[in-house]
Amino acid sequence: MTRNALAGCLLLVLSVATARAEATFSWTGSYEGYVVCDRVMDGVPSTFGRALELHFVQDGNVINIATGIDDPALGTQPSLYHGLVMTSPSGEFESGFIEACKSRFPYKELIRLFPASTQSKPFGFSASTVFVSDSLPGSEGDFLVESCRWSATRVSTAEPKIQKCETLPSAD
Repeated sequence: MTRNALAGCLLLVLSVATARAEATFSWTGSYEGYVVCDRVMDGVPSTFGRALELHFVQDGNVINIATGIDDPALGTQPSLYHGLVMTSPSGEFESGFIEACKSRFPYKELIRLFPASTQSKPFGFSASTVFVSDSLPGSEGDFLVESCRWSATRVSTAEPKIQKCETLPSAD
């Protein structure tokens, strides 16, 4: 009886540990989606939309992202972002913020990741951004402000090889 009780306890501990390991959510993977923006450049409003490719690597609550936007005018060098993600108390949702940390040209960008269900199959998310620059290639010197919306779905959970930013965003 003791041997069976010990085996039963061991199975229970292993099943709880396995369930916890399976319950840990990660943003790591590659995503495809779309970005739609309202733009004001030197006082002139406009809108645009483009295909968006994202590659996420998560380590704890720190997230690093490399993006690719289908826009030949901006070149092939990806923009890099980093930030923090957090899980809701129930564990059913993830949200956070990221900011540009290495870009193809000088700009500032802050992105809010809206709460996304960790139970969704496939996993997807949306985000809103604020983007500011006076160095847009081809329009250097023109003051640009954009408010954008990202929407993307994970297409792979494999960890992509991306360059990461050196430091975390500051709360200052």
